[in-house]
Amino acid sequence: MSDSDTDEDFDQFVDRMNDLAEGEDENESDKTDGQDGTVNLEFGGRPQTRGLRTTATTEPLGHVTASEGLSVRRGAHEIIGYIRSDTRDALRLGDYIQIPYPGRENESHAELLTEVIEIGYEQRADIDDKSDIRRGIDGETIDERQYVQAAELDPIAIVEGIDEDDLERSTVDRVPKPFTQIYEATGDAFLQTGLNLPDSGPFVGHLAVGGERHPPDSPLAFQLPDGTGSASTPAIYTHTLVTGSTDAGKTHFTKNLYRQLATDQTYEIPVADDGTEDRLLGMVIVDPEAEYSGLGDDPAPEDLPDDVRQRLDEEGIEVGGINTGACGSHDLQTFAPAVDGKTVPDINNLREFGIPFDLVQSNPELIMPFDPKPPTRAAIRDCIESYFGDDPTPTYEGFIDYLDDNEDRLQTRHDINQNMWRGMTRRVEKSYFTDVFDSGTQSLTDVSNELFQPGRVTIVPVNHLGDPEDMEMRLVVMALLTYIVENKLATDDPDPHVADTPLLLGLDEAHEFLGDTSTVQTRSIVQSFRRIAKRGRKYNLGLALVTQEPTDIDDQIRSQLRTRIYLQLEEEIGEDIPIPGRYAPEDLATFSQGQAVIKAPNVRPVEIRGLDYPVVRHD
Repeated sequence: MSDSDTDEDFDQFVDRMNDLAEGEDENESDKTDGQDGTVNLEFGGRPQTRGLRTTATTEPLGHVTASEGLSVRRGAHEIIGYIRSDTRDALRLGDYIQIPYPGRENESHAELLTEVIEIGYEQRADIDDKSDIRRGIDGETIDERQYVQAAELDPIAIVEGIDEDDLERSTVDRVPKPFTQIYEATGDAFLQTGLNLPDSGPFVGHLAVGGERHPPDSPLAFQLPDGTGSASTPAIYTHTLVTGSTDAGKTHFTKNLYRQLATDQTYEIPVADDGTEDRLLGMVIVDPEAEYSGLGDDPAPEDLPDDVRQRLDEEGIEVGGINTGACGSHDLQTFAPAVDGKTVPDINNLREFGIPFDLVQSNPELIMPFDPKPPTRAAIRDCIESYFGDDPTPTYEGFIDYLDDNEDRLQTRHDINQNMWRGMTRRVEKSYFTDVFDSGTQSLTDVSNELFQPGRVTIVPVNHLGDPEDMEMRLVVMALLTYIVENKLATDDPDPHVADTPLLLGLDEAHEFLGDTSTVQTRSIVQSFRRIAKRGRKYNLGLALVTQEPTDIDDQIRSQLRTRIYLQLEEEIGEDIPIPGRYAPEDLATFSQGQAVIKAPNVRPVEIRGLDYPVVRHD
């Protein structure tokens, strides 16, 4: 990794030669090429090029070295940068470095964007720091320049052009020249082009290096692809995963993200007569901990100081509660499921809805939170079909009475023996079915026009129903998810309020509802979500799944979540998931709150940092 084994640092030598060149430059104009800003020096009697023109605004950190090889090739590269002794303290793993290429006739100016993926020291040949002679020298007095520091640089892309409004990105197809000076990449346009970051879309966080926003003076915003530019499909339709361990800041991060989606951005959706319309996004957020109704309110003054709020406003970040006048496109309403014996949360302006038993007609799996044998399953389906054919106003209690009143007839019609009949009725007569179905004064279907509409953010708290393992919560959440997915997938008479609304479905604790396939009920919903996950754009439905247990989400669903945000995550969990980029499980385990790695469609995996402040109320 060393360029020289002499006692004199090469960077000092280059400095003196550059100073000499500048002095000669005043008297010898033929030593300078005025067009590309290069300086011609004599090394060993042969001309060498220094100071290639660059768009970088910082001082050089060092130069490219070829002492141990210098190459670019398909699938792997070898580019090493020698780091000057006076710039070593500034270099960090993950820093972005730019390297100019020599100018080519009739071609645009080009520079290579790279990332620091390894930093190391190497002794010079005549230095021995393992002998007793040096044991009395402490870290404050040792001359670091007696060591060579080098950084391995991973090429990302070539950025062509000078004008910030007209930069282009291309594949790495040429090697930089030895001794070319290297610079920290801090230009917004250069980084945005090289990393292929969208220049519009919902704000997610700021580009970061080592947990610090980058560039430090004016951090670069990371925005989700919104369907413009190189990403033809909005990122919301290719689905999002937010994962992190307890206290990693998932809810804070996700609430800020949801707020950025409540804008006047519209999405094209098919409507009647083969036409299309541009409509605002609707959001439905299933909330197991009653945390998301705060999206409607402003943050407390102590949580978001006025000067910070003003700065975020100036950056184009959406700030303020959806129902406070800060949001001109959306409103927020909280709807809590009504279940007998359960008290709904104490939330302002909360409304209730019940789960109607008539959902079971097209989804008999809802009353099969078990895995019956095929004959029992067939018997349940047959009896449900008979009941809905005979009763125009179906209810769960009516179904149970129907079974009692028509036992002989149903056994004969559907060839159900007595043992099977007893097993079937034992399965479908459960107190939690009685408590959940047909409760409340208004049903889900009665208020679907208010739950699902463009420009509406609907929060559905379910914490009052117990834990995710409790049958009441599972049944309610499964019924709601089934209703949404069924009407998005349906081609025959779907609920138009669901079918004709561009919809984002947010699901916290997603692993509790989209992982287990051991029962008919859970297997059915997972299979439906697999279809939605593969064709979100077709059905105008995006998923936003939040979890601390990503491996518990069904593999086929998880593989379709194209935007993946990894906050601080326990190492043993990180070992079981594919972490994007060059990050390792031990890296994620040491992240601070708000620090994350993100992989979005058509965008290189990068580190970001979410906002330190909530833009809505966050208790």
